[in-house]
Amino acid sequence: MKIINNKKIIGPILIVLPKFIGDVINTLPALELLSKLYPKQSICVLARPYLCELLKKTTISNLQIIEDKRDAAFQKQSLLSLAKYLKSYNFSLAILFRGSLREAILCRLARIKLTVGYAQNLRSGLLSHALKLNPCHHYIHRYCRLVNDTHGQPFNDYSLPTLVPSPLEKALPSNSILKIGLYFGGENKGSRHYPIGLSQQILTQYADQFPCHFYLFGDKTESKDNARLQQRCTDKNIQLTDLSGATTLPVLIDYIAVMDLMISIDSGPMHMACAVNTPCVALVGFGTSAWSSVEPKNNAFKVIRNTSKSLIEANIITSITPKSVVIAGKKLLER
Repeated sequence: MKIINNKKIIGPILIVLPKFIGDVINTLPALELLSKLYPKQSICVLARPYLCELLKKTTISNLQIIEDKRDAAFQKQSLLSLAKYLKSYNFSLAILFRGSLREAILCRLARIKLTVGYAQNLRSGLLSHALKLNPCHHYIHRYCRLVNDTHGQPFNDYSLPTLVPSPLEKALPSNSILKIGLYFGGENKGSRHYPIGLSQQILTQYADQFPCHFYLFGDKTESKDNARLQQRCTDKNIQLTDLSGATTLPVLIDYIAVMDLMISIDSGPMHMACAVNTPCVALVGFGTSAWSSVEPKNNAFKVIRNTSKSLIEANIITSITPKSVVIAGKKLLER
């Protein structure tokens, strides 16, 4: 593979981002490496509209955000129209952090000669620099390789993903009350969803031991599940604020940043907590990726893995006991 000489790249650079929050957070170290290689050039990140605000929480100064509206509910953009728009930038280099064939076709249609990505999904012939994917590598490592290996390995290591929160407009209770953020997902999360009955037991056990206020996070599709949990907590006189569907992505990050503790399933809020250095307990059942490849690299983090022998995927996470979650959280709080 021919090494890319960064001194010969004079035009802007295109980065095609993944579709999911956690994956995008895991690309931040690679974006930082790229910014170090090209400090004076525009690094244009092609991102789904709901992810654009998240990218403004980074410390990378030379990022330019381009909205990818191909999957938008309204004013959907075609592949050809997006390619025509990207062509007007005259990109010198494109790096695909998403592994689909469609992204490689997009860059070919946009006439980008240097295109970097993994040799997967029948797209090797469309890439100028096709790397072999090692599935044992962590996602962060995978994204960094696309930058580091193709430029002759100028870096020996990378920094951890970091997001910079903003002050909340609404003040939360005083520091004497423990603030615990919760994301258990809804039925839309399938086998990753932690059941309402077990979730209630976690809250009850914490409330019995500490003066605390819980903040329940989720999107609009999870509001029904969260409302049921809130009702159970109201009956037990547990202080809980349900923020389901009530926050934008940046505001959600700001809330997570001021929590004393975050409890989350394997999903975007877990990665957000680690990126703002909020102590986090993760509940890992049957996930969408191998856990070893997505586990956050953070010292203020504890994972409770399932011990299930169930052949029913939705039941695997139920082997995680509320008591084990409470014990893990208390250890983080003591630190």
